[in-house]
Amino acid sequence: MTLTAGDWVTIVSCVLGSGTITVIVQHVLDWVQATCKREETLEVKARNCISRHSALSMLKTVHRDSVARGWVPLDDLEEAQEIYDSYHTLGGNGAGSRIIADLQRMKNYPPTH
Repeated sequence: MTLTAGDWVTIVSCVLGSGTITVIVQHVLDWVQATCKREETLEVKARNCISRHSALSMLKTVHRDSVARGWVPLDDLEEAQEIYDSYHTLGGNGAGSRIIADLQRMKNYPPTH
Protein backbone atom coordinates (compact mmCIF):
# COMPACT_ATOMS: atom_id res chain seq x y z
CA MET A 1 0.00 0.00 0.00
CA THR A 2 1.36 3.39 -1.00
CA LEU A 3 0.38 6.54 0.83
CA THR A 4 -0.65 9.50 -1.26
CA ALA A 5 0.07 13.13 -0.49
CA GLY A 6 -3.50 13.45 0.78
CA ASP A 7 -2.95 10.54 3.16
CA TRP A 8 0.16 12.22 4.56
CA VAL A 9 -1.71 15.49 5.03
CA THR A 10 -4.41 13.63 6.93
CA ILE A 11 -1.86 11.83 9.12
CA VAL A 12 0.06 15.03 9.90
CA SER A 13 -3.19 16.88 10.64
CA CYS A 14 -4.25 14.15 13.06
CA VAL A 15 -0.90 14.14 14.85
CA LEU A 16 -0.79 17.92 15.14
CA GLY A 17 -4.43 18.10 16.18
CA SER A 18 -4.08 15.34 18.76
CA GLY A 19 -1.81 17.34 21.02
CA THR A 20 1.06 14.86 20.65
CA ILE A 21 3.43 17.57 19.48
CA THR A 22 2.39 19.81 22.36
CA VAL A 23 3.14 17.04 24.88
CA ILE A 24 6.54 16.35 23.31
CA VAL A 25 7.49 20.04 23.17
CA GLN A 26 6.37 20.57 26.78
CA HIS A 27 8.43 17.56 27.89
CA VAL A 28 11.52 18.93 26.14
CA LEU A 29 10.98 22.40 27.61
CA ASP A 30 10.57 20.95 31.12
CA TRP A 31 13.79 18.95 30.70
CA VAL A 32 15.73 22.01 29.49
CA GLN A 33 14.41 24.12 32.36
CA ALA A 34 15.32 21.45 34.93
CA THR A 35 18.80 21.12 33.44
CA CYS A 36 19.34 24.88 33.58
CA LYS A 37 18.18 25.03 37.20
CA ARG A 38 20.62 22.26 38.17
CA GLU A 39 23.46 24.17 36.54
CA GLU A 40 22.54 27.38 38.39
CA THR A 41 22.63 26.01 41.92
CA LEU A 42 25.17 27.51 44.32
CA GLU A 43 26.86 24.14 44.64
CA VAL A 44 27.37 23.79 40.88
CA LYS A 45 28.55 27.39 40.60
CA ALA A 46 31.06 26.77 43.40
CA ARG A 47 32.37 23.61 41.71
CA ASN A 48 32.73 25.42 38.41
CA CYS A 49 34.56 28.30 40.10
CA ILE A 50 37.01 25.96 41.83
CA SER A 51 37.49 23.98 38.62
CA ARG A 52 38.22 27.15 36.63
CA HIS A 53 40.74 28.37 39.19
CA SER A 54 42.41 24.94 39.38
CA ALA A 55 42.63 24.79 35.59
CA LEU A 56 44.13 28.27 35.43
CA SER A 57 46.66 27.31 38.10
CA MET A 58 47.66 24.22 36.07
CA LEU A 59 48.04 26.35 32.93
CA LYS A 60 50.23 28.81 34.84
CA THR A 61 52.43 25.95 36.07
CA VAL A 62 52.94 24.54 32.56
CA HIS A 63 53.66 28.06 31.28
CA ARG A 64 56.11 28.90 34.08
CA ASP A 65 57.99 25.63 33.59
CA SER A 66 58.08 26.05 29.81
CA VAL A 67 59.35 29.63 30.01
CA ALA A 68 62.07 28.55 32.45
CA ARG A 69 63.01 25.67 30.13
CA GLY A 70 62.84 27.84 27.02
CA TRP A 71 60.50 25.47 25.16
CA VAL A 72 57.32 23.46 25.71
CA PRO A 73 57.27 19.66 25.21
CA LEU A 74 54.47 18.46 22.93
CA ASP A 75 52.96 16.38 25.75
CA ASP A 76 52.78 19.46 27.96
CA LEU A 77 51.28 21.52 25.15
CA GLU A 78 48.61 18.89 24.47
CA GLU A 79 47.80 18.67 28.18
CA ALA A 80 47.64 22.46 28.43
CA GLN A 81 45.29 22.59 25.44
CA GLU A 82 42.97 20.03 27.02
CA ILE A 83 43.00 21.93 30.32
CA TYR A 84 42.36 25.21 28.49
CA ASP A 85 39.42 23.75 26.54
CA SER A 86 37.77 22.67 29.81
CA TYR A 87 38.62 26.00 31.44
CA HIS A 88 37.08 27.90 28.53
CA THR A 89 33.96 25.71 28.57
CA LEU A 90 33.46 26.60 32.24
CA GLY A 91 33.58 30.30 31.37
CA GLY A 92 37.23 31.08 32.05
CA ASN A 93 38.36 34.59 31.22
CA GLY A 94 41.16 35.90 29.01
CA ALA A 95 44.02 34.91 31.33
CA GLY A 96 43.91 31.29 30.17
CA SER A 97 43.58 32.41 26.54
CA ARG A 98 46.76 34.48 26.80
CA ILE A 99 48.64 31.59 28.41
CA ILE A 100 47.62 28.99 25.83
CA ALA A 101 48.39 31.40 22.97
CA ASP A 102 51.87 31.97 24.40
CA LEU A 103 52.44 28.22 24.80
CA GLN A 104 51.33 27.63 21.21
CA ARG A 105 53.88 30.17 19.97
CA MET A 106 56.77 28.54 21.85
CA LYS A 107 59.15 26.06 20.28
CA ASN A 108 58.23 22.50 21.12
CA TYR A 109 61.72 21.05 20.98
CA PRO A 110 64.87 21.75 22.99
CA PRO A 111 67.36 24.22 21.55
CA THR A 112 70.37 22.72 19.85
CA HIS A 113 73.74 24.05 20.91
